[in-house]
Amino acid sequence: MLFGRMRTAVTAAVALTVAGTCMGAAQADPARLELKVTQSPAAMAAAAAATCKVNTVIYNRSEACQTVQATVRVTRNGKEIGRAAFTISHEMTLNKKSLKWSETTRVSKATITGSAGGISMGTSVSCGSPCKASSHVPRHTLGSVFSGKVDYNDGVKKNKIHSSAANYAFTFTKPGYTLGGFSYSSLGFRCDDSFWNAANTRRILSPGCVFPKYIPTLTTMSTLPEIAKNIRKIQSKGGHYGKPGSGHPLHRLTDDAKANANRRAVCGKAKPVPGKSCDEYPFARTHEGGTALPAASRGIAMVPATEQDKQGGRIIGFYKQERMMDKDGFWVAV
Repeated sequence: MLFGRMRTAVTAAVALTVAGTCMGAAQADPARLELKVTQSPAAMAAAAAATCKVNTVIYNRSEACQTVQATVRVTRNGKEIGRAAFTISHEMTLNKKSLKWSETTRVSKATITGSAGGISMGTSVSCGSPCKASSHVPRHTLGSVFSGKVDYNDGVKKNKIHSSAANYAFTFTKPGYTLGGFSYSSLGFRCDDSFWNAANTRRILSPGCVFPKYIPTLTTMSTLPEIAKNIRKIQSKGGHYGKPGSGHPLHRLTDDAKANANRRAVCGKAKPVPGKSCDEYPFARTHEGGTALPAASRGIAMVPATEQDKQGGRIIGFYKQERMMDKDGFWVAV
């Protein structure tokens, strides 16, 4: 479980006005069905648990809840004669080890005034090829609470990465009025089938999906005492790279040749010590490794070889667990 450390305020609003006619018994009265959906003010918030909050997208590496407020206004001759106000929530849970996942869409009880009764809402969802979305959210007349499922299946190919988002489109109808609607998108997600062995003949991890905006935290270095001590020392100075809350994140490096070059650049001239091994921070398998950063933001230490032997496997395991791609950011908590 990862902890939220990013809160970036964003504002978004979509408004749509659709002209129409309401047919009376003897003549056509000019009428208008006005639709407006707002997420203002809205916020993006990373959190350990993706609980729902109005006008906020709360997310972690595999979960997101997006809740928007919507108001449908009914007007005639430019004068409002009724409105329906409600919220729409999307609770999406990705699968880190599968290309299939689901989402629940919920519509709250609507507050209806004036002539806004009898407004029907329809929902459609898409996610961009090779992803397919199957919506089971029923058409429903605004008033009571209702919900439905959306099933997703991404067809990303071997050694490929597919980034996309769910696109939600809503239509509203009322007898005698012209169709109206609005649309918006989910938090972006990413699916991949890129974890294969060096010979590219065997998967080392099943394909799966994550929300790449979430920056995960590596915690397993804290149980390697000398390595943790070295990391704390370096994180306390310079740019505080990798330090949660106050520094800059590190970014995964997938190029093995570059990682080896990074290691040689900082540990190549280290004096051998029996039973010890040169530990570098930032890690060689990051874009901040080697001499990429100023001297004040990096360093080495001679640590027990047993700790060094464990470190590499834990870092690679973390990369797999969080489906880290090249240049994905992460924190290091010690």
